[in-house]
Amino acid sequence: MSIAGKIKKHLPHKDLSVKLWKDEKLKPAIREQLLEIADVFIDYLGIQIDVIDITMTGSYANYNYTPYSDIDLHIIVDPTSINKDVDLVEEFLKAKRQFWNDRHDIRVLNIEVEMYAQDVNEPHASSGVYSIKDDNWLEKPKKFRKEFDRSNVARKVKYFKRLIEIEIDEAKMNKSIKGLEKLIKKIRDMRSAGLEKSGEMADENVIYKVLRSEGDIQKLYDMRDNVFDVNLSL
Repeated sequence: MSIAGKIKKHLPHKDLSVKLWKDEKLKPAIREQLLEIADVFIDYLGIQIDVIDITMTGSYANYNYTPYSDIDLHIIVDPTSINKDVDLVEEFLKAKRQFWNDRHDIRVLNIEVEMYAQDVNEPHASSGVYSIKDDNWLEKPKKFRKEFDRSNVARKVKYFKRLIEIEIDEAKMNKSIKGLEKLIKKIRDMRSAGLEKSGEMADENVIYKVLRSEGDIQKLYDMRDNVFDVNLSL
């Protein structure tokens, strides 16, 4: 599929995904399955936690879902109830989440479920947040009113693809991760600036999503980890 065709998949929809939603309510069978997944993940954490809420956010709780989108399932906790050292708790939960998501490929109607343990005080990053625990919207998504600039997105996607190729080749030759880390930061900052300025349909956010769906961003992380490992090996 051409870049233009893949970009088209990121255009906003008029309705929530009919796979998961009916009359703007999560379908009962979907909700029950997500609650079961959440319960297993909570047991996997291996510590006693008070679950404040279980929420769903991201593209499938919004109008900008694509064939590449995940179901973002969040376990809402108060880190201070686990340990006074909040930083330690957050690092523990982050490590457990990453290990879980790396090791498991759990799907609901062939949509991958990504697990998160979220601090209750962390602000919502998504415009759509649904409480699976209470079966209602905490923040109902608003329909997007504008399109992104398709020609600009296509041009920038090609530009970043070329940059990624260059930095990967440089890392292979020089055995240095500096260029990779600089480009990773550049792409992250681009996306953050776009989201802050124009929201989900910002050109910068769509550029990031296309690169992610194409596997280009993962190539950067994989090469960074590979070079890092090589440099520490004898």
